[in-house]
Parts: sequence; structure tokens; C-alpha cells
Amino acid sequence: MLAINWSAIDWMSLIALSVLVLVVANIGERLSFGSRRLGALIAALLFAGGFAVWSYALHDTLRQAMAVIAPAAQG
Repeated sequence: MLAINWSAIDWMSLIALSVLVLVVANIGERLSFGSRRLGALIAALLFAGGFAVWSYALHDTLRQAMAVIAPAAQG
């Protein structure tokens, strides 16, 4: 059994992406009008867009902001 190094997990990203999945799943459900396939497709497309924005635009900006707010927690 592999041991998990809990200190190596990027908790901010994990929580942010988990919330993103929850939000886009709810949006996909509401926009699909009861169709599970359409809801899954909408949720997948919204998540892909949100993940791209998070990965390439917001991630570094939020990490830098957190470093300014709590410099002792970074090192």
C-alpha cells in the first residue's frame, strides 16, 4: 500500500476545483432540462473551461496573493 504525503497536496487547488465541479454540475443539471447526457455534456464543457481558466490564469495569481497575505505559511 502506498503512503500518501499529505503535506505535498496543493489544498487550495483541490478545494477550488472541487467547488468548481459542484457548481458546474448544478449548472449542467439545470440547463439540461432533465436529460442526463446533455447535463453531463454541459457540465464537462463548463468544467473544461473553468479548469483552463484556473490553470492558466487564476492559479498563479491566487498563489501570489496568498504569499503576500500569509508569507510565513509558504516556507
